[in-house]
Amino acid sequence: MNTKTRLGIPFFDDVFGGVYRGWQTLCHGRAGSGKSIFGMHFINQALVEGDRALLLSENRVADTLKMSERFGMPFAAAMASDQLTLLEYGAFITDKVASSHIMLPPQAFDELQDMIELQSIRRVVLDTVLPWVAIQPVSHLEDHIYSFIHALDRIGVTVLMTLPKPVSHDALILKNHLEDLCSVSINLDHVNQSERCLSVIKYIGQANNLSRPIACAIQDGHGFVRASPDTSELTLASASPPENRSSREVS
Repeated sequence: MNTKTRLGIPFFDDVFGGVYRGWQTLCHGRAGSGKSIFGMHFINQALVEGDRALLLSENRVADTLKMSERFGMPFAAAMASDQLTLLEYGAFITDKVASSHIMLPPQAFDELQDMIELQSIRRVVLDTVLPWVAIQPVSHLEDHIYSFIHALDRIGVTVLMTLPKPVSHDALILKNHLEDLCSVSINLDHVNQSERCLSVIKYIGQANNLSRPIACAIQDGHGFVRASPDTSELTLASASPPENRSSREVS
């Protein structure tokens, strides 16, 4: 696990040196916190490094391309050169499973794996990961998520998964299981779409700088940037206490 690759957000990479190559990173947060933009940074870094990448999203491809233009990321050119594959959940399988609340059929992962291997893709963003893991009953969640993560391990790609902030006990259990198996877990938060922060909740092999909010902002032409020194981190820290782990702490 010593090999790292840059995540694509300079202020994060400067502190942590990136994320682990070939492993999974979890990015979770409330609506409007910037999870999709965070995933676009991850994809853009692959383009910078000359790797092929795949983004599977609930957003329409046209919307993703517009966002990439806004933040100075050359997604359209990368698609034209076959360096980038953009997929919508609805088009990937069927319209019937386009909702993040519906579990994808078993053959969906085989289709994804074939695409990754045939195109020699090195980075993948699953925005959101819910359609792959939100199974019922909850008693089967732990085994299913374990199998899903290890299936990604076998493919050997570097993966970023986004997840909405849990709003129920079952959703919290799901988030906890994912967090336990991912090498890095990052929380995004905001106050009224303005004051924003990034907190690294888990980073295997890293003891410093965890859970300490980093004040940040989203700027046209750049995406995520570190906020100016006069931006208060205390406002965000007090507004969003750590999520209850239900007596299960991240190691």
